[in-house]
Amino acid sequence: MKILMRRPAQLAALALILCAAGPASAGVFGGFGGREDGYLVGRDKICTPLAVEAGQASGTPSCAKASDDEVAQLSVKAAKALHGRDASHSAAAQGRTLEVTATKKEAVVVSWQAPDPIARVDDVYVSQYGNLIAVEYTVRRGSRDVGEVVVFDVRGAGQAKTTATTTDAGKPVATERVAATQAPPPATPALKKALKAARKAARGAPKKALKAWDKVLVLDADHSEARYGVAVAQARARKTELVLAALEALAGSARTDAVEYLILARFDKAFAKIRADARFRAAVGLDGGSDVFYERLMGQGGAWEQAETACDTPGVALKLGQDRSFKLTITSTCSGDRWKDTFKGRWEAQEPGLRLILPNKGRDDEAFECSVEKDGDEDAIRCALDADLGFVVRPVRR
Repeated sequence: MKILMRRPAQLAALALILCAAGPASAGVFGGFGGREDGYLVGRDKICTPLAVEAGQASGTPSCAKASDDEVAQLSVKAAKALHGRDASHSAAAQGRTLEVTATKKEAVVVSWQAPDPIARVDDVYVSQYGNLIAVEYTVRRGSRDVGEVVVFDVRGAGQAKTTATTTDAGKPVATERVAATQAPPPATPALKKALKAARKAARGAPKKALKAWDKVLVLDADHSEARYGVAVAQARARKTELVLAALEALAGSARTDAVEYLILARFDKAFAKIRADARFRAAVGLDGGSDVFYERLMGQGGAWEQAETACDTPGVALKLGQDRSFKLTITSTCSGDRWKDTFKGRWEAQEPGLRLILPNKGRDDEAFECSVEKDGDEDAIRCALDADLGFVVRPVRR
């Protein structure tokens, strides 16, 4: 089956769903702020989430009408409602009591008393890093239904998770994997300058690289990339104990981007000689990952494939990058003819969805939506182009 996908403009021929950039949510909820410290209601109201302590939230969100500039500074991220058996959270209401449940653990994450009796729960959303949970619900006021939204900040509700293994000598090794709850703070001009210098120095001698990364850590002691850079430099200097200490410190970080560098370490040639070490495997999670959505997407290296069947099913190779870029290659063979088309763009994740965005020079970007679903013992990314056309890719194990 020949697949004519030579330019983003031709995706319409395959009934590809085109999506404009911006929040994907419906109803009153406008999306989560990029720093996950606020959210948008409607088009111009910025609100502060309710803090959750010991599974309880109280009061009502604080909201204020915002200017266009303030909304732009919020850097709203797309939000997709959770549905189906793979949804990480669900919500239910009885009277004024609203409860949000983590479906896999069957545990109540937060309980809250709304100001008015709740007629129904409409949708549930979870932010990219899992810090915020939004619930759209409907109340009955007078003779009409009114949509409301409440957002809970659950970053204090996570508990540390420990991954245990043993050394070759049989001694236990435990690496504490802390719940990722802290988004990286905005980089200051001084930090940006130090990072630029450290990335350049990383290509040189290990001693100079370590000195440069230490300057970054002076400015931000929990900087994930700097901790990773230290581990790489120590590996190049053949300081195995210091490598493991740096990676274990990274595994113990509460920064939401720490998992990105732990996964990167799994495949970095710098650590090839210690890849069998029990402490290394425990720190980077090689022998037992987590349910963090990013790890589900990138834990095997970010490569996903659909096998090709001649004259029937196209071959699909999807490569996701840490820098949020992607490469999509589609191949098709039939009657001795072979076609190959490649697309590049960027990806955005909003559990359980994945959005692939194709840039169009001089025009609006085109995008299509995919879902990440459990398929037996592994995940699958399912992308629907229309009711009859789509593809399903599964992880390529390295």
